[in-house]
Amino acid sequence: MRRRLLVIVCALVAGLILALSVPLVRTTAEYTFQTSFIGRVEDGAWFADMASTALESGRTDRLEAAADRYAALYDSQVAVVDADREIVIAPRPLDLEEPQVQSALLRALADRPARQPDLMWPWDDSPFVLAEPVKRDGHMLGAVLIVSPTEQARSEVANHLTLVALGSLAALAAVIIAVAAPLVGWVLRPIHELDRATHEVALGRLKTKVSERVGAPELRRLANSFNVMAGSMHASQEQQRAFVAQASHQLRNPLTALRLRVENLEDYVNDPHGLHELHAAAEEADRFGEILDGLLSMARAEASEAERVLIDVTAVVAHRVDAWRTAYEAEGVPLTTHAPDGVSALSLPDSLDHALDTLLDNALKFGDGTPVNISVIRAPDGDGAGAPGGQGDEVVEVTVSDGGTGLTAEELAQAGGRFWRSTRHQNVRGTGLGLALTRFVVEAGGGELRLTAAEPHGLAATVRLPAAPPPPAAAP
Repeated sequence: MRRRLLVIVCALVAGLILALSVPLVRTTAEYTFQTSFIGRVEDGAWFADMASTALESGRTDRLEAAADRYAALYDSQVAVVDADREIVIAPRPLDLEEPQVQSALLRALADRPARQPDLMWPWDDSPFVLAEPVKRDGHMLGAVLIVSPTEQARSEVANHLTLVALGSLAALAAVIIAVAAPLVGWVLRPIHELDRATHEVALGRLKTKVSERVGAPELRRLANSFNVMAGSMHASQEQQRAFVAQASHQLRNPLTALRLRVENLEDYVNDPHGLHELHAAAEEADRFGEILDGLLSMARAEASEAERVLIDVTAVVAHRVDAWRTAYEAEGVPLTTHAPDGVSALSLPDSLDHALDTLLDNALKFGDGTPVNISVIRAPDGDGAGAPGGQGDEVVEVTVSDGGTGLTAEELAQAGGRFWRSTRHQNVRGTGLGLALTRFVVEAGGGELRLTAAEPHGLAATVRLPAAPPPPAAAP
């Protein structure tokens, strides 16, 4: 936008400078050619006075010598013709049938004043053609023709045109540097601030504010409206988080009491069917407790405002694989890892640990006992998923894949939503909050969680994090 505004301002300033420069150049060119033309008119009058005596007396030696000296001095063509348009004197050959010469000669023989030539520019090499009538006592004797080059006049106009062009460019550059650039910066500074703040709000940082004291009045009012909007959104979100946290916490005590009472009933129930229902009620209470724990974790994660730190992805993956290896061996599920050494990324503290716990748990529960693989690669960020503050050109991808039945395309589009579970997995223990919490924690750190179908079948869950910047080169 800065470039577009500068182009618009420069175009307006250039148009103004052009509107002032063109009349100035034109006036100067007209003055230069008019001065040169007046000089030729004076020369023609002097030759006409001399030619009137020479033509009347028939002695043209002195006139011919003067014409020859003038032609040599000014590199011009001089000719004297009689009333019948016959050349009397012509030191240099002159074509009287040339249209411009013929027109000027006819005007002179008709005793009409010489016409000032049109404005000529440096690229127009047409000569001056002047015809002055020769008269004696009102009787037309002939005419004097002077054809002069215009190199000197055109050179003066070209020099002036060059000076004006250089001055215009200098003025344009001065206006851009001293006026346009600061003005555009002053106008766009609050817009850039609003853009940055909007991106921060989109990432969930609702406490972001912008200055209301810079920029035009309209932009200051817009900044005030943005701050009010962000404050309202933050207050509403805080109320929702507080309600979820308080409700979840308050429900823990009666739920625990209910769980104990259900367990105490076991000694008083002798019917097998009743015992089955009692155990089912206890399991539902446990599931309810897991849901409350998930809601509390979600509320605490949304309320946290930790800063991103540099994490060793390779070490985190190795640590979580060691923690889960016993559970996988108990179920007889192979767990393999492909992670190069020294891979680092930017993320919230412990967010990758939490994400791997959730993904490994899901792979163990829903992978149908097929081998689970964890791969770590550093790849270019082809779709610009890197968050501000990262490199933006590279990401670290941690993928947990299995060979189970996976999810359909429709289910992949819904997976990761709060409390969402596939209809095929309703009987598997879980709350439907794990992926939602994982997605939130990963995105809060500037990353991304992607769920795709594995080849030839199964599910691939990929955590994409901004790659850590490379270490600075050592000084020699």
